[in-house]
Amino acid sequence: MMMSPKLTILMVLLGVMIVAATQSVFIVDQRQQAIKLLFGRPDGNLNDPDSFIKKPGLHFKIPFVHSVQYFDRRILSVDPPSAQVVIASSSLQEDNAPATSEEDMTAKDPSADIVLKKVSGEPIIVDTFARYKIIDPLQFLKTLRTIDQANGRLENILNNATRTVLGKTSLRDLLSEKRTDVMARILQNVNQATEQDQLGIEIVDVRIVRADLTSDLRASTVRRMISELKERATETRAKGEERALEIRSTANKEREVLLAEAQRDSEIIRGEGDKEAIMTYAKSFNQDRDFYAFYRSTEAYKNALANKDTTLVLQPDSEFFEYFRAID
Repeated sequence: MMMSPKLTILMVLLGVMIVAATQSVFIVDQRQQAIKLLFGRPDGNLNDPDSFIKKPGLHFKIPFVHSVQYFDRRILSVDPPSAQVVIASSSLQEDNAPATSEEDMTAKDPSADIVLKKVSGEPIIVDTFARYKIIDPLQFLKTLRTIDQANGRLENILNNATRTVLGKTSLRDLLSEKRTDVMARILQNVNQATEQDQLGIEIVDVRIVRADLTSDLRASTVRRMISELKERATETRAKGEERALEIRSTANKEREVLLAEAQRDSEIIRGEGDKEAIMTYAKSFNQDRDFYAFYRSTEAYKNALANKDTTLVLQPDSEFFEYFRAID
């Protein structure tokens, strides 16, 4: 059974209308943003603000005239591989900061307006990552087109910014509280580069995951630390011995002074005691001179005859035996 020509035309028109209807609408997810391209060319969207769609939901387009390009509106990640970076052996100081020594003023760079102090290259292994988002889909489409190309471009920018900033940063600063300032400077440099290249993206955050010494530098650092610790130990030991000698000398001096003062005080006390004893004896003996003579004689007998081996050869009428004669 053959269709009539009118029915055939009607079916064709209905099919065209269905296709046109399906091609006239598109859906934007809440995690996405979209841009309507005029005949597939981004140049035709410059004067059409309605072609930039960030609101999720159902939207309309002209079939066969507009095509839709979707972009992620979430924060994206770029994680370049670890790289070896040469850092400074000491910090850079701003030119308006007070110099601490004449050596600080020996490497002034007028163009950079900074003073370089003892800068020598030290290689370290640095692992960084960045977070970014697409803020200008049209510009992103013109310059980068895909996320993979964007990640590759950002890896180069991030590596260059990291090398530039760390080339003026010491390892001590990188491992201290100044690490936050270092990452802030890297973030600023990366954003400046993306704005200058008009990539249509914004860097949200930059982090240094790991900063480690190379194997050669680690070995030399350990040797240097051991040498410094030995030198410090020797210096501490020398200071301790010097302090011990000083303490011993002071103690010996104080000991001699104390002994001398004690000897002096003991002689004074002994002299005063002898004086008081003599005065007491004199006062007592003056009361009875005969008793005093007898007492002195008995003391002489006791001292002379204290040793049993002592032999005295005296005349019988000697004064020494006066009180023995009196006994007879």
